[in-house]
Amino acid sequence: MAKETPSKNVTPLGTTRRSQLFNRLNVLHYQNEPILVRLEHKDHGHAVRVKAQPQPVTDEHATATWIKDADFPALLTAYDLSSIILTGVRRTFEFLPERYWIDEGAISFVVPAIASESKSRKRPRFDCKTLNIRVSITQNALVFPGHLVDYSMAGIMVALENRDQLNFSWLNTAIPAMLTITNGLNTVYAGQVTLANRCAGLYLATPSLEPTPRYMPRQYRARRAQFVPSPDLVFRHPVTGRKHSLKVHDLGSLGFAVDEQENNAVLLPGLLIERAQISFANSLCLTCVVQVVYTKMMEDNQGTIRSGVAILHIDLQDHLKLISLIQQAQDPKSYVSNEVDPDDLFEFFFETGFLYPHKYAEIASNRAQFLNSYLKLYLHGADIGRHFVYQCAGQILGHFATLRVYRHTWMNQHHAALNSHRAGLKVVRAISEYMNDSFQLNPANINYIIGYYQDGNKFPQHYFGEYVRSINNPEHTSLDRFAFLSDASHFGCDPGELTHDWVLERATPADLKEFRGFYDKISGGLLPEALDLTPQGYRDETLAQVYSSNGLSRQRQIYALRNQKSLKALIDIQNSDLGLNLSEITNATTVYVLDTLACHREVIRHVICNLTIRYNKLHHPVMFFPRSYLAHYNIPSDKEYTLWALDVVKAAESYMSWMNKFCR
Repeated sequence: MAKETPSKNVTPLGTTRRSQLFNRLNVLHYQNEPILVRLEHKDHGHAVRVKAQPQPVTDEHATATWIKDADFPALLTAYDLSSIILTGVRRTFEFLPERYWIDEGAISFVVPAIASESKSRKRPRFDCKTLNIRVSITQNALVFPGHLVDYSMAGIMVALENRDQLNFSWLNTAIPAMLTITNGLNTVYAGQVTLANRCAGLYLATPSLEPTPRYMPRQYRARRAQFVPSPDLVFRHPVTGRKHSLKVHDLGSLGFAVDEQENNAVLLPGLLIERAQISFANSLCLTCVVQVVYTKMMEDNQGTIRSGVAILHIDLQDHLKLISLIQQAQDPKSYVSNEVDPDDLFEFFFETGFLYPHKYAEIASNRAQFLNSYLKLYLHGADIGRHFVYQCAGQILGHFATLRVYRHTWMNQHHAALNSHRAGLKVVRAISEYMNDSFQLNPANINYIIGYYQDGNKFPQHYFGEYVRSINNPEHTSLDRFAFLSDASHFGCDPGELTHDWVLERATPADLKEFRGFYDKISGGLLPEALDLTPQGYRDETLAQVYSSNGLSRQRQIYALRNQKSLKALIDIQNSDLGLNLSEITNATTVYVLDTLACHREVIRHVICNLTIRYNKLHHPVMFFPRSYLAHYNIPSDKEYTLWALDVVKAAESYMSWMNKFCR
């Protein structure tokens, strides 16, 4: 039988009335929680606390059924009643009824008119013994398993299991340990604690309140916004199981801050919440996985504790809504992936000169197919396309779109703006912030950003080209130039068989490795990784499946051209729906020439002719890398494109710093 020193008189903050005692008894019954009955031995004077399950109370007569656990005394008549305790998360009531009846099955008593209210806890404590939550204490490579007894932000009580191969004396309370809490199969908390031994196997673990950053510190942090009314963070606590709703102080695309009162605080740095909701007036709810990264006491003299919370995972659609809300709060003219009328958009493209006469002539005969692709992409393709619009009173002032064209690569395209309102820079900032915020969330698949532009286009030359030259680090950002023919038939067509020295066949991983060596020698930039010209990426079908699920098509095949078994060129054949890219780069055939002298004009013309006929691409564009190939054989190109590539993981900080010079 557990023993303890007889309790001293409760130090009351005040008293509470009978009606409040009725309410507390009924709350305990509703929550299936016991009352505590303190008994003192008549002869020896020692005290024990036993549990009893209260019944519903309608008047001053109350009854509670004994819970006969291992601590329950064998002989009740050997004890006198000392007090009855009604526990609560923050407040506890204690009283000794003037009239009571005890038998082997229950205790009945008359609820007094008043009772003492013990001092409120500074931090709430939650009883977790019935929840069967597993814990482990790790110290110096030794792991002590156990279960959770109760939880508080100020201290977590754990009961460790007594196993033959473990000795509690090995736990050193003078040095930190690691506490892990597991709810079911999921770890919901792991953090450093200090230990205090209460009795054999029972330890109070006081958690460290040091911040536990989820993401690497960054100079350029995502902007945050404060909303009126403030949204709520709604969640069920992963340890106690209780539901909470906290006001969000400020909100960003990767995290937010919430405020608690000290006497209600339940969040702890490192706590993982698998299913949290950011709720806007109960009308818009965004579900996400979050983790608490810090808690700090505010200097407002009101007992406010502010906690920083990082978003670890969120559905792509919900993340778009969140980014849209934040950007709108910063600038009400800024829109992210909103519904755009195709007629308004194409009229805007004409008005800005983005669709100039020659380009429109190239697509005019396929107008219906282009429109169909746009409708699918803009209305349904959230996981492969984004568009950013700056508009006022319904008029589009600026537009920038990005399209996922490889496994982890998004291509910036269709940038256009009217010559006013700095709308061009506004949408550049919007898309840059989106990429900078989203690449850390795995579902977005953003590792690289690319863009193709002509040398005569001053805007990308300045904002992308000059950035690359200022950084001068091709592992972070790079430029590569391509010669471009708008129609494969312009190169000439000579179908037939290659001579016996030449072989055209599907590329192998070894071919991609050899291409990498060639590319590093002449450029050293990001093209192979960004364009999936690597052994890991060149045959991956993931993206094709994503396009198919959105009712669109994107396929590619990569061929190796060999002379006497030596690799001389790679030919990348891409097939996509018309209109995904107005320059049809997503439908182009690209020839990567490793040996310009060996790949003479007739051989390449013969290869292109056969492949474009086979894949029905004779009137689609052809690009050449390096761009000097066409010039070597005196073949005039229609255009030259520069490919800009950015490694978002490595270069996001420097790129945002660069863009901030212009896009404030």
